[in-house]
Amino acid sequence: MPLPAAKPRALLADLLLNRNRVVSVDRLVDDLWGEEPPETATKALQGYVSQLRKAVGADRLLTKPPGYSLRVEDAELDLARFELLVREGRELLAAGDSKAAAKRFEEALQLWRGPPFAEFHAEPFARDAGARLEDARLAALEERIEADLALGRHARLMPELEELVAREPLRERPRAQLMLALYRSGRQADALELYRKTRETLSEELGIEPSLELQELERRMLQHDPTLERARAPARPAEEGAPVPLTRRPQLLVLAALALAAVAAIIAAIALTGGGSGKGTSASGEMRSFVDKVEGFLVQSRDGRQAVAAAVDGAFSCKLTPQLALVRLNQVQRNRQSLLQQAAALAVPSTEEALQASDLFQESVHASFDADGHYSDWLAGRKRCGPPDRSPELKAARAADLTATRTKRRFVAAFDPLARRFHQRTWAADEF
Repeated sequence: MPLPAAKPRALLADLLLNRNRVVSVDRLVDDLWGEEPPETATKALQGYVSQLRKAVGADRLLTKPPGYSLRVEDAELDLARFELLVREGRELLAAGDSKAAAKRFEEALQLWRGPPFAEFHAEPFARDAGARLEDARLAALEERIEADLALGRHARLMPELEELVAREPLRERPRAQLMLALYRSGRQADALELYRKTRETLSEELGIEPSLELQELERRMLQHDPTLERARAPARPAEEGAPVPLTRRPQLLVLAALALAAVAAIIAAIALTGGGSGKGTSASGEMRSFVDKVEGFLVQSRDGRQAVAAAVDGAFSCKLTPQLALVRLNQVQRNRQSLLQQAAALAVPSTEEALQASDLFQESVHASFDADGHYSDWLAGRKRCGPPDRSPELKAARAADLTATRTKRRFVAAFDPLARRFHQRTWAADEF
């Protein structure tokens, strides 16, 4: 549809991300203009809504206090199709049908046309949303590779995995997959050399050891564990396709490797609750489980907030050098990335309140991650400790902090009623 102006297109993208849910006027203003919107922002938004309504139809773009809702059927949106195919692929992979799973993941990946929201880099909402979607694409790619490994396609996978490892040198799961492909191709020495290089890279770049899962894989290779050879018969040539092209994912840090992938596969294999009954012991149990898991995530996020505050305050008070504070902050960022992976794999009951709480929690973690990044930039540019300065980096960090707090306020407003329902603790925006 013809939408020549940038802001109406950005509004459409934002509403599509929140399809079939009411998005408040305040949030849309934040998403489209950031921390310092013009005084005419609300009036301008009304104009953009009017333009968009003419393009999509009055029956699509609905005014619902306190904002607007865009009605979209699942079959109409490529993102919904992608998510469905990935969910089906994970269920098939968990059930042992690797051939069908690989096909689903391939279909999902073929929907992509480069980096998401490439035209909206200036819009505040698009940076985090684009990173989330690119994470989802990369996770689907890794799942497809996992299915291909189970089908005995290790020889075909090696060029693709080598390229992926080169593009994402700090991501552990592709390295584990390449190690396994090399091992199954009779190249045990090369597989073990890759582990040595991985350990060296992680130590030099991040000051950490490989994950326990990667260490366990090396141990099993040294012991010639026969279960490593449990590849199925190779596919016929007609089933072999060209490798899926890779696109660069910006701003990726280390992700939790095999353990989180296994958790994601297992959780995804549990069917999400249907929207029909919404009552009874099963629905109540699913909601309780959801609330319990989010409570656990919040505890992790609270620890991260305290660690960030301690690192930044330490640099202010000279209890820490900027370099040491930066190391501690980077550790928090890695933990937050792991937390995002777990939250993305969480089974969410199909109720408006649970879906909203889940979305807002992920937005809150992303906002905190963004603020951490700005503080990291500030610390990286500091040569000595001391009181707060007037640098643009620190100003940007504090603005990002305010954005994160506002997002967290929306989250606790959605989540705390659920926590009270199951007699769990409630939260404030400044606690996590």
